[in-house]
Amino acid sequence: MAAGKFNVLFSDLDGTLIFSASRKKVGDIVIEHKDGEDISCVTARQAELLPNIGNIIPVTTRSVEQYRRIEFPKGFAPEYALCDNGGTLLINGESDGPWLERSADIFREAMEDISRFRALLERDPDRRFEVRMVDGFFLFTKSANPVLTLARLGTGESCECFATGEKVYVIPKRLNKGAAVKRLAELIGLPREGIFCAGDSLMDVPMLNAAHTAIFTENIPEYKITAPERIQRPANGFSEFVTEMAAALQRR
Repeated sequence: MAAGKFNVLFSDLDGTLIFSASRKKVGDIVIEHKDGEDISCVTARQAELLPNIGNIIPVTTRSVEQYRRIEFPKGFAPEYALCDNGGTLLINGESDGPWLERSADIFREAMEDISRFRALLERDPDRRFEVRMVDGFFLFTKSANPVLTLARLGTGESCECFATGEKVYVIPKRLNKGAAVKRLAELIGLPREGIFCAGDSLMDVPMLNAAHTAIFTENIPEYKITAPERIQRPANGFSEFVTEMAAALQRR
């Protein structure tokens, strides 16, 4: 990707570029399975468009293993992908060593907070899953009452805590999606004017604010978005809209 010559769409995956199989309709295509169950889908229109799109860079909190589990439509193979909330850069499917080393340095700055939050999560009465360190970059667990769990965690100097449904994350502030987008844009020579970002959760806000044009769902308050141009859409049909946007940007 000669990125400096393109408009590039940095896109969250789950709920943005792809969607849960629990929302599958007739004609949708399953692109991810786990333990014999359908996990994620795209629409038939997306499956038609994606193989001809080369300007999408996935940006996801998924681990590398979880990302590799996705079977994108044949012909769609992103050159770059940011996993682990930006901690890991994949280039043509392989982890980039220098990027990983820099991310590890950033993580070490948050280790004191990470240890404290881990101890709190281990004792949390609503926790219903192991406390897992994901690829060495952030903490993940599940809670029967994520609102209460977040309240018990409080705030940290170097980490932020999020809940998405029952999932709870503790992530170093400097290992956010926005910082990762800026790092990669600098690496590939992409000016901000060419950065489009799409997301559907509060964890995507730093990425959306790194964009020139932010594309986001209605569950994200518009006042949180500082990108010069903003496009807010309903969650229903968002994945297909994001894919259509990427295709249109590529034609410019």
